[in-house]
Amino acid sequence: MFGKIDTVHMTVTSLERSRHWYEEKLELKQVFDSGTYKVFKLGTGETTLTLQEGEVRPSSVKPILFSDALEETRLKLVKKGVEASEVKMEGEVTYFEFWDPDGNGFEVCHYMND
Repeated sequence: MFGKIDTVHMTVTSLERSRHWYEEKLELKQVFDSGTYKVFKLGTGETTLTLQEGEVRPSSVKPILFSDALEETRLKLVKKGVEASEVKMEGEVTYFEFWDPDGNGFEVCHYMND
């Protein structure tokens, strides 16, 4: 029925400000610009991140990104001024959370047995 998750859609209050933030802070590459939304490549996978300007609403849904270098990734984001939680551990998974300027949440994880 479904082949894959094609994109993760997030609403932001300012498309241009967010484009700059995602490129500078997260080092994401913009791969498409429709004029009303912008699409970014996420790592080596096929799933993209789509940003569209509109009303931002709180959500319990958040993308979970993977990093082979969790602590280094967190420190790099913090040095760039990104609000990030401390690293937490649940079983074999370590992770931290961070937020974009509109409060959209992300999680970054690493599996201890990797």
